[in-house]
Amino acid sequence: MALSKIFTARFYASNAAIFFLVFYFFFGIVPGNMLPSYHLALIRGFTGNADFLCLVLLGWAVYNVKCAFFVLKTLSARESLYLYGTLGVLDGTRKWTTWYRIHFSLYFPALAYSAVAVCIAWKDNHIGAAVTIILFQLLMTVIPLYFYDYRIKRPGTTSIFIRWQQKLNRLFTKPLWAYYVYELLNNGSRSLFITKGVTGLIIIVTYSLMEQPYELRFMLVGLLLVLLAHTVLVFNHRQFDDLKLSMTIQFPLPLWKRYGHTSLAYFVLLLPEFIFLAVRTYQVAGPLDQLLFICLSVSMLVMWRKLLYFSKLDQDKYFRWVLISVVVALFMILGYWYWYLVIALQVLAYTIFSIRYYKYEPPLAEVQ
Repeated sequence: MALSKIFTARFYASNAAIFFLVFYFFFGIVPGNMLPSYHLALIRGFTGNADFLCLVLLGWAVYNVKCAFFVLKTLSARESLYLYGTLGVLDGTRKWTTWYRIHFSLYFPALAYSAVAVCIAWKDNHIGAAVTIILFQLLMTVIPLYFYDYRIKRPGTTSIFIRWQQKLNRLFTKPLWAYYVYELLNNGSRSLFITKGVTGLIIIVTYSLMEQPYELRFMLVGLLLVLLAHTVLVFNHRQFDDLKLSMTIQFPLPLWKRYGHTSLAYFVLLLPEFIFLAVRTYQVAGPLDQLLFICLSVSMLVMWRKLLYFSKLDQDKYFRWVLISVVVALFMILGYWYWYLVIALQVLAYTIFSIRYYKYEPPLAEVQ
């Protein structure tokens, strides 16, 4: 009972907003009489499609990591030192049962939904999907227990992630263009993973809805939706530069190299989408189409970033210009002017950058 208050109650209380959003998505947007058919269609969708199933498993894995990090963070807190004198003395079956009960209480929502999915998959004769889910959830409930046991036996030790990060910092010097990507991986991982999950779903849906034969314009429209999912990350890039990298304007770097740094950063940021697109479309899309996906994506994000060198462009105005640029791009794509669009975006972005870079002053709200 005491452990449930320490771990379970605190976990669900601290993540109440997220659970409310998930609950609303799964149960609030659908009329009550349609809930069974809605969830039945959803479960049959990912148990009958390997790509969709991988995306769902990724979501469960992210949630499992969140549960494990919460337990490890609680154990590392100063006010939880007394737990080492209680949980630390347990051994044998009692120890593992206690850890399993704690983790099970946090991971229960995913286990409950996956249990229903397994029953439906088995009934629909999707044996492979059912077995995959069972084995995956067994791993998700067992692996974190060893991390908990490792932490309780070694109080005060640095976490594996922090040690890996410190070792990586000693081995490699981060180039200037990689600072924002590194910031996202460390301090913005939640928004980054959510964005990548959404874009992966967009790519799957776009390719699934495309009728044969292959239509490049249809894929490019889906790609615009993928880029729209990155608008907040691009907007936050300005704030990061203003707060952490404002001194770089003094560096002896030519404009073209600074512009190239931004392009390279967004190429790396979009690399998961490029790989996923290549895997999904390699049978129908040639090398030139793959190159177009890369050039258009990087050019669009770079242009959005350079728009933010207008200091008076707040978030509302920024999203307004983003939507305008997407509408213009949509019409050019429908008119088969793909490469003209890429050239126009690059010319516009570099022109804004060359004029505004040395005149730019950060908004007061970002530097205070």
